Amino acid sequence: MSDKGTYTCLLTEGGRPEPATCAIGREMLGITAGKSLRQINYCELQDFRLRGYHLFLITNSGEIQLSELGHDTESFFENLWNAYMQRSKEALFAEGTPLYTGEGDYAFTEQGAAQHGIAKIELLDDALILCPHDHLARRIPLCFAGEPVEENFGITLTLDTGDTYRFSRIGRDTSAVFEKMCKARKTVAAQWRRAHQELDSHLDERLGERLDNYRLIRDCGCTMLTGLYRMDGDGFWFAGLKDGRAAVELVTPEQTATYLYTFAGGDRAFEYSLRHAMESVGLHREVIFADLSDKPLYQMTVDRSYHLCFLRDHNVKRVIHNAAWSKNVSEFFLG
Repeated sequence: MSDKGTYTCLLTEGGRPEPATCAIGREMLGITAGKSLRQINYCELQDFRLRGYHLFLITNSGEIQLSELGHDTESFFENLWNAYMQRSKEALFAEGTPLYTGEGDYAFTEQGAAQHGIAKIELLDDALILCPHDHLARRIPLCFAGEPVEENFGITLTLDTGDTYRFSRIGRDTSAVFEKMCKARKTVAAQWRRAHQELDSHLDERLGERLDNYRLIRDCGCTMLTGLYRMDGDGFWFAGLKDGRAAVELVTPEQTATYLYTFAGGDRAFEYSLRHAMESVGLHREVIFADLSDKPLYQMTVDRSYHLCFLRDHNVKRVIHNAAWSKNVSEFFLG
């Protein structure tokens, strides 16, 4: 564990206080009390709040209280928040040098559900990052966003899904950040559009040996979709949708399977989640289908994206590319 500072405190869990030391690491918080060491992976940490010089850690298994940190209380909270943010950014696959870094109020609405609070904020060249001190961190891709709106000392982004994200109370930086965001969004949206036009223009060539798979799914009466991950690789995907069923194929140099889904709510909702989920994982496509029980970072990834949750929840089968592939896929759509 990479140490970011060791602090002495009083640990209270289950009503029992005892002296302890805490070490903030890159992947987890280590708490030593007596002869026992407890390591709280950040995927287990759902929230942490500072109230009256007591720090409350909300984990998947319950609440832990840290106190008697003295003058180190606020620095401990800030260092833990920074470490948690960096790990959340890793989970969100958020990379690049920030165009802006700050802190302010945030509010977002996803599928009609609203959240708000205080967050650390970063503007990257392809996304807006919001990192509260809980599990609600978000990477908001600019390629799916409309024109940003500046009003009432805040900035709002609305995505093609109708989800809205707003941050405010960043002081005199608001107008400068707004200008940077407008420029970055315009650039990445144009690049995203051109890259997809290029994909569609050369689809048969890009499909290569997967062309027969594409045609079979299409000939089942499916509406066909194609899309890129992020624009930093040559991999792409295609999907066929029909009557609440979908087959998704990942076109990469590796030998992959076909993933089958059943869903309600219409093709458009599935398409939104598929496009957003694929863009969000970039080159880490195993997050979409792999068993994550031993992958705490990817557990954080899924926890911070309802689109990934949707895909994982609605996957019903994985079809290997073998002699029975055509029969299995056709039966899935045609019965």
